[in-house]
Amino acid sequence: MKTIWITGGSSGIGFATAKEFLLNGWQVVISSSNKSKLENAKNRLIDQKNAGSLHILPCDISKIKDVNDTIDYIETKLGKINIALLNASAYSPNKDQIFDINNYELLVDVNIKGTLYCINRLKDYMRDRNDTIAIISSPLGYRGWPTAGAYGISKAAQLSLSESLYFDFKKLNINVRVICPGFIDTEATRKNSFRMPFLKSAEYAGKKIFERLTKGKEFEIIFPYLIVYFFKFTRILPYKIYFYIWKKLGNF
Repeated sequence: MKTIWITGGSSGIGFATAKEFLLNGWQVVISSSNKSKLENAKNRLIDQKNAGSLHILPCDISKIKDVNDTIDYIETKLGKINIALLNASAYSPNKDQIFDINNYELLVDVNIKGTLYCINRLKDYMRDRNDTIAIISSPLGYRGWPTAGAYGISKAAQLSLSESLYFDFKKLNINVRVICPGFIDTEATRKNSFRMPFLKSAEYAGKKIFERLTKGKEFEIIFPYLIVYFFKFTRILPYKIYFYIWKKLGNF
């Protein structure tokens, strides 16, 4: 039986993806820093097909010891990790706060350092096994958005890291892939104060991620295509045009 480890697996995209992999006969290990949410996720999946293949392991990915202990336990007690889905992410939009250093530090600790801690330990086990590390980033990492500086830099870092490791980890026979969903209806995105075009459900995202991680080989997994390709298009716009668009969209 193949195994997937999902960080941030107690809710949202992570939970929906865990459910999809369980349905398709995988051993699923979900982690979260919130123990009560983990227990709730387990209870919600208790009657799920193959629920006996579900394991919950609390893990705060911003703490390197937590990360190392969790990965060591999975590899030595549950079986080798075939796919690591690095989905855990901090997100705290605040349109009224221009710059909050505490928010920046939180997102750097979780979204950047946490990702690095996971990859650092995973590479020791995954070397020469042709396994996969998949990082969930965001189109908000393509360009700077108003009120999204902290989240944007963390996601831009993940995108750049994924591209670099795609090449570097080939030498280790480890596959690196990045996932950039458009707007997905989750507890986190419900905090947004702006309209989210082409909003999709977490279940939709879970199905797409399962399908592409198990059947596809592309480096970047994106969905829905139209909105994500729009974000991609903005990367080639000169600053004068890009800033003009935002000026027309709001008071920026």
